[in-house]
Formats: sequence, structure tokens, C-alpha cells
Amino acid sequence: MPKKSLLEKLRGAPAAAPSSLPYPAIDLAVAALLVEAAQVDGAIPRAERELMHGLMRERLRLPEEETALLLRIAEGEFAAALDDWVFTQTVREHYATEERQRVLEMMWRVVYADGRLARLEDALMGRVAEALGLAPEQAAEARTLAYARADGGGKGA
Repeated sequence: MPKKSLLEKLRGAPAAAPSSLPYPAIDLAVAALLVEAAQVDGAIPRAERELMHGLMRERLRLPEEETALLLRIAEGEFAAALDDWVFTQTVREHYATEERQRVLEMMWRVVYADGRLARLEDALMGRVAEALGLAPEQAAEARTLAYARADGGGKGA
């Protein structure tokens, strides 16, 4: 999915109000953050897409089709947003520290899924950890847990 410039986003149609969406705002926020982690390096490789699907399906216990729909909606919500503040703020407001750390771990797992760690991905993850209100130690723990769960040992840091 190509990135839009700020000017293109401002000229585009506004995003639908969260109340009109078929999923709770918190579920869409988590899914949108996973989408951001997957696409920050310019594309969403199949491995990252499959992992996002699996993580959201496991988290929400949704059928395959519902999970796919949630992720499509989250992609649209992310594309329509000017930045990820609305998503990180929603997660921060709805979840305690441990659950925010789990969301960051899920994002790291998506980042590690394609076998490469791009500089943009690393920068994004640091910024999101801070926006989620996680201490550096908590962010490092989330990264370590994700790396340990990555197929083939994950990526180099």
C-alpha cells in the first residue's frame, strides 16, 4: 500500500466516525498499529500480513472472515489517519501497562516477520513505545519477547 503525503490525506475524504464501524475502537486501534508496523518499510509482505491475521484472530477469537474484514477496515482507518496518535491514544486509554506492552510485542512480531529490520521500522517502534507510555525497560522486554518468538530466530537488531 503506497504511502500518502500529508497534503493528499488532507485533501481526501475524512475517515468515518469510529461509532459507525463494526468493531470496537480498541480492536481497530490495535489492528491499525499492526498495519502501521507492517507497512512502514513501504509494503506489507505476505509473512507480515499472515502474522497480523493470526495475531488478531488469536487475540479476538474471531472467525477467519471477520478477522480479514477487521484488518481491511484497520488498513483503511490507518490510511485515512494523519498519524498514529489516535490509535496509540486509544490503546493508552483502554489498556493497563502490561497490555500496552503486549500490543508493542505484537507490533515487534510483525516487524520481525519478514526477516529484515529496516531503519524506519526501528524508529517507528521506539516512537510508538514512547506514545504508549512504556518505560524503556518495558519496551526492550516487548522487543526481546517478540524476537524470541520470531520464526528462525528473528532479525538482527
